[in-house]
Amino acid sequence: MKILCLGEVLIDMLSQGAAPKDGNIPAMKPFQPYAGGAPANVAVAVAQLGGESAMVSKVGDDTFGAFLKEMLEHYKVNTDFVWTTQEGNTALAFVNLDEDGERSFDFYVDNAAHKHISEQDLSTIDCDKNTVLHFCSGSISGPELIPGTEFILNKAKDNGMMVCLDINYRPAFWDDTANAPSRIDEAAKKVSILKASREELAELYGEENADTKVQQWLDSGVKVVLVTDGGEPIHYITKSFSGTLASPKMDVKDTTAAGDSFIGGFLYFLSTKVKNADEFDAWAENFENVSEATEFAIRCGAYTVTQYGAFSALPTQANIAK
Repeated sequence: MKILCLGEVLIDMLSQGAAPKDGNIPAMKPFQPYAGGAPANVAVAVAQLGGESAMVSKVGDDTFGAFLKEMLEHYKVNTDFVWTTQEGNTALAFVNLDEDGERSFDFYVDNAAHKHISEQDLSTIDCDKNTVLHFCSGSISGPELIPGTEFILNKAKDNGMMVCLDINYRPAFWDDTANAPSRIDEAAKKVSILKASREELAELYGEENADTKVQQWLDSGVKVVLVTDGGEPIHYITKSFSGTLASPKMDVKDTTAAGDSFIGGFLYFLSTKVKNADEFDAWAENFENVSEATEFAIRCGAYTVTQYGAFSALPTQANIAK
């Protein structure tokens, strides 16, 4: 199966080392540009492992946009649906790392190019049962993004296409964070696979309601829910069974693309086991299948935290071979 990733591809400006010293003059850490964006990271993760992936996005008619398309193509991601526009600039994310590799973000996404993906653009994409559509909640974070996202979700449903949602909640992306819980809830009811972190579930719905919300999504038709929790065990849940798998203790350098590597690994593994959405339904009912896919995904995420950057931190098969 092919993995089609919808959403932002952007420049991650990643902090590097200590701030330069020049007497008593205040200074910031230097920032190094890397190709990134959560959906784009997933597309690269799949391709790095040997799968077939394509990116659906828009970049600005600028230096950053040209660089991002070049990087996606370098990593063997299909860019037929990465359009260039003069209506907006390529998005930037400044990522500051603390001593434990944990991140804080400053996003520059006002009038970002990916917000100009239109229904007309998306109408050119073929949707079929042999393809998985993957997206993040950033694609429903503002009014300009919602029509296109709803269009392709409806198109996917009409064509029996599998859909995967990684909540990947970034408050700075949202026009109004008060809209996030309900919008994400509605989108979640339309997907086959859902990934969330325990922290996201608590922030959006309250820690005491997290398990109930997951069960509501399963009752609505979601086949597999994957819940990450930093370095704690991963929880996978279906209507028939659930389980946990431990994450290995790693020398953490940068967690920027760890979650994207995890879900990219899961989707890649799935793509090697089933040919279409019909086969997936039966596959997801087997405990061993879901457990094996989750274990593979964990190895992908664990490797990624030992590397800096996003695209460059995503593993090949050789990197995660036991």
